[in-house]
Amino acid sequence: VTITAKEKLCPLEETECNPDHCPYAKGHFDRVNEAVFDILHLEQDITREKILSYAERYQVCPFEYCLDISSWTDGIICDYNYVFDPNVRLKRYFAEGAKGEYLFLIDEAHNLVSRAREMYSAAIRKEDVLETKRLIKGRSAKLERQLDKCNKVLLEMKRECEDWQVLEDVTGLAAAVMSVFSEFEMFLEDNQEFEGRDAVLDFYFCLRDFLGIYERLDDHYRIYAENHGTPSFQVRLFCVNPSGCLSECMAQGNSTILFSATLLPIRYYKTLLSGCDEDYAVYANSPFSEDNRLLMVGTDVSSRYTRRNEGEYRKVAAYIRETAKAREGNYMVFFPSYQYMEQVLGILEEEEAFCHLLVQGQGMREEERAEFLEEFERQRDGSLVAFCVMGGVFSEGIDLKEERLIGVIVVGTGLPMVCVEQEILKGYFDEEEKRGFDFAYQYPGMNKVLQAAGRVIRTPKDRGVILLLDDRFLRREYQELFPREWEHFKLVNQRNVGQCLTDFWNG
Repeated sequence: VTITAKEKLCPLEETECNPDHCPYAKGHFDRVNEAVFDILHLEQDITREKILSYAERYQVCPFEYCLDISSWTDGIICDYNYVFDPNVRLKRYFAEGAKGEYLFLIDEAHNLVSRAREMYSAAIRKEDVLETKRLIKGRSAKLERQLDKCNKVLLEMKRECEDWQVLEDVTGLAAAVMSVFSEFEMFLEDNQEFEGRDAVLDFYFCLRDFLGIYERLDDHYRIYAENHGTPSFQVRLFCVNPSGCLSECMAQGNSTILFSATLLPIRYYKTLLSGCDEDYAVYANSPFSEDNRLLMVGTDVSSRYTRRNEGEYRKVAAYIRETAKAREGNYMVFFPSYQYMEQVLGILEEEEAFCHLLVQGQGMREEERAEFLEEFERQRDGSLVAFCVMGGVFSEGIDLKEERLIGVIVVGTGLPMVCVEQEILKGYFDEEEKRGFDFAYQYPGMNKVLQAAGRVIRTPKDRGVILLLDDRFLRREYQELFPREWEHFKLVNQRNVGQCLTDFWNG
């Protein structure tokens, strides 16, 4: 069975799990047993569509129905949240440390590092405290007083923080949050409906998360306050190394297999996913013929921040033009940011059209993503060049086989933006006598590059080109992170790239 998020399964416009408002919730338990029995005896692969179809037939809540079905199946396909997130994980399997005969198969395991950091981190924002006080004004004097005290603690911390700082301890803040939280439960019980209740409820859950994570604090965490570059002063409990939390969850099953096309370097992922160097690691060689792929590194272009100028943007535009002209087909270009993408796009739009351009938008909805990918199915005269952002929704998890994608251009080394959290990561791993810059910037960046490049060559019949545009790929520390199948690559520049491409496509 495939478990889908409640919001995506709910047939109502607004998810409201109240029998008075939802016909699927009303009488759900009277009908659900028959619905579960029926689907288990008539179906093998229980997909989202089938769950919705049976839920409609029996008038039951699709999400709760889906969870009930899972109790009787041999395999469950779901998001990481349902196994690892302390707030979302399925209580029927994992409550109070319960163990089971489970085998966890973790796909795209490279993503679990950043996802787990989010799951096991929490923050309190001063602005949210004040906004909540405004929304409940006149409804509970006691809760207002507790919110005032919490705000005063945050105000004192804010005065001592110019930009951002790592904190040793937040006992005083945790005590103030606990006082607010205790009063909150009674308040929400007494005030079932009022304007702004949803926002107040969100803040209540934020307090709950903060206290839950505060109980977990250990050497794998860093606490910091941030007063600049954020909408409001915040104190964040940041899980730098999530391996302890993840291992705790994995220990509730018999075994865990984590796999990905880009678990490199393996030492980095062992440190952050399991924390155990003794765990087995297997490197499976690529099943695809090297003759079907041309890997090139541009030697005369750089995406370094200090080199981002009109001249460099024009070099990238020239490489895109040569690649798309060498053979008609579909190509994807991955940029380090939207801003960089727009600069190159502007240059190409000034020139005579040599291809069809498709551009990834910010915050695309599910339907828009589907429409974007449908463009790769169309027959057209000339090449299609899709502009995307590295690390975005199209740089992994999509499968464009054979002629649907024949080339990928990756601009830059994928280094994350310098920010508070990346600097805290760097400092933490420097303290741990590991290479802080590599753990915070280089390894995550290179993973984005490998994922983007992996969009081309998906089957043994595929032929395609990969062009890496940044002279940093010539450095030893980057080439050490190349997968084995990238052992042979060609160095190109604007003068010879066209001939190199022609030679490859002509066999």
